Amino acid sequence: MKINLEILKHGLSAQTFKNDIVSNNLANINTIGYKRDVMFTDMLDVFDTNDDNKNVKTEFTQGTMKETGNPLDIAFAGSGFFVIENNGEEYYTRDGHFTVNRVGNLTTAEGFNVMGQGGIINVSLDGSKTGDFEISKLGEIFVNDEYIDMLKIVDFEDYRQLSKEGVNLFSANDNHKSYEPEMYMVLQRHLEGSNVNSVDEMVELISLQRNFESTQKAVRTLDDALGKAANDIGRYR
Repeated sequence: MKINLEILKHGLSAQTFKNDIVSNNLANINTIGYKRDVMFTDMLDVFDTNDDNKNVKTEFTQGTMKETGNPLDIAFAGSGFFVIENNGEEYYTRDGHFTVNRVGNLTTAEGFNVMGQGGIINVSLDGSKTGDFEISKLGEIFVNDEYIDMLKIVDFEDYRQLSKEGVNLFSANDNHKSYEPEMYMVLQRHLEGSNVNSVDEMVELISLQRNFESTQKAVRTLDDALGKAANDIGRYR
């Protein structure tokens, strides 16, 4: 009985955790460049490890490209990430909804610097005003037809070495080095949508709810059986 209750407890814990992941995916269905998380539970290990064994993996499949008409909206087809700098640390994102700050630097919506091959990208003409902003398919940045810099786009061999850091940013393990991808195409005036499928996530939520209810019933059944056994033992003393 104790083993069965432990398994059910871990099952309830895993289902609650997975429900949080699916709910977070749905909450980010309209987040630019968001990559959905999925959870895998190996129930066979529960018998040996007495652990919930929650394994979360991020799916990096490309989202749908959406045309916006905004010259500061940038997406790219292919694998890889834009490079972002914040407080001297390097981060990575697929969210290309950029803006220009008051000193003319190209930044994310949160104010983090977008990096080019030459460092922080400044697209101002006079320290604040931006001219006609164009980006080639290779990521070359031009302001009023003058070459400014080239977007820094990198990729990784093993995406399992990347960690979500909030506000749609990823960080890489210290020993996992990036490289410049060979095949990609920058799309100006476009944004990459989330790779979350709302129908799939809703079906998953319904399935989770049913499984959770079934597990709860099993817990109640075992609890009743244990209570009855305890009463019977007391009766025959």
